[in-house]
Amino acid sequence: MIQKPSKLNVSQPKEVKRFKVLVLGDGGVGKSSLLDRFINNTFDAKYRATIAIDYKNKTIDLPKESVQLNFWDFSGHPEFYEVRNEFYKDANAILLVLDVTLRRSLDGLDMWLREAHEMGVQGIPTVVVGNKKDMSVRAVSENDAYNWAKTRQFDYFEVSASQGTGLDELFKFLAEKLAKQ
Repeated sequence: MIQKPSKLNVSQPKEVKRFKVLVLGDGGVGKSSLLDRFINNTFDAKYRATIAIDYKNKTIDLPKESVQLNFWDFSGHPEFYEVRNEFYKDANAILLVLDVTLRRSLDGLDMWLREAHEMGVQGIPTVVVGNKKDMSVRAVSENDAYNWAKTRQFDYFEVSASQGTGLDELFKFLAEKLAKQ
C-alpha cells in the first residue's frame, strides 16, 4: 500500500527586521544600565562609564515579524565626540535618555539632539526616556519631561533600570513603531 504524503502544517519562519538605535544622553543617566536590564535582566548599581561606544542587541517577537534592535550606546562624555560622530550614519531611531534626579540631564538633551542633527540624523523615530523613576527625590517632573518631548513631537516613557519597570513597554513600543516603517 502506498501512502500519500500528509500535509504538514509547517509555519514559515518570521522575517527578522533589523534596526539601528542610537542611545544618547549625558554620562551617568543610566543608558547602559537600562540596556543591561532589558537585554540581560542584570543591574549593577556601580557606575561604569562607557568608553566611546558600546554595542548590544535584542530581538523582539511581534505577531507578524521579529524585530532586532541593534543598540549603539554612546558615551555621554564630551571627549568621545570624535569617536561618536562616526556612528550616527544609517540610524533608524534615537533613544534620548535623561535621569529624572538630575535637571541638567533634561537640559542636555538639546545638545544631543543638535549633535545628531549635525550628523544628518533627523526625521526618524525618537523616544525620550526618563530613567530612575524609582528614586524618591526628583529634579525633573514627569510633566516637564513629557512636555519637552511633546513639543518636539517625540514620545516619552519613564523607566527604572534598577527595578526593570517600564522597559518591556518601551522597547515593545519602539519595535512596533519601527516595524511599521
